[in-house]
Amino acid sequence: MILLRISDIVVCDHCGFRIEKWPRQRAGGLNLLLMVLVASVFSLPSPAQAERIDHIVAAVNNDVITALDLEQAVIINEALSGPAPDRNRLREETRDGLVNRLLLLQEARRLKFVELSEQDVRDQIEEFKKRLGSPEAFAAFLSNARISNRDLERMLADRLLVERFLEKKIGLYVRISREDAQRYFDSHAAQYPGKGFPEVQKQITSLLADQELVKQVELYLADLRSMASIRINPL
Repeated sequence: MILLRISDIVVCDHCGFRIEKWPRQRAGGLNLLLMVLVASVFSLPSPAQAERIDHIVAAVNNDVITALDLEQAVIINEALSGPAPDRNRLREETRDGLVNRLLLLQEARRLKFVELSEQDVRDQIEEFKKRLGSPEAFAAFLSNARISNRDLERMLADRLLVERFLEKKIGLYVRISREDAQRYFDSHAAQYPGKGFPEVQKQITSLLADQELVKQVELYLADLRSMASIRINPL
């Protein structure tokens, strides 16, 4: 199973997304996880794309992931993280990440307790442009990935919707006690030479919150998968 990442983009073995830095305004345990698949959150089929579908690589309930969706996601992953040493593996991992993304997006839309403003989406677009470095790089990216500005807005909105959904659904309930952090410090003191617990308590608490968040999202995804109709086709 593949997880996802958020702004500190982690590649959870469960999600096939590679480690990056994506600046966020939020701190604490959620910077590890909620950057939900920069790659995978980036490609939901749109009506405009329907005519370009060559084959379906996966189906999740009533939504499908096409070969075009997958290739766009891989291009985005490589644009943000650099070329992958094993592109076939990256495609498989990205496909699995797309499946997880769809499950979460479907659930976020069903429960409807997260809303986005137009400003939220505009901020995401500006952050993405900065991430690529220049207007020329941004234009080249759109051309290479065969994505319109409108499609990119929708993809980024989906990414943010899933991120905020996970924050409300799971992240708000992740709690690490002082005792938990103290136990971790006592058993990993060698990792903090010359420092006492008060100096690293905040750092350890954030680390443990990240780990617990990943664990809880994995369990949540496993539950969603058990109830979903998922079909994976050969690449």
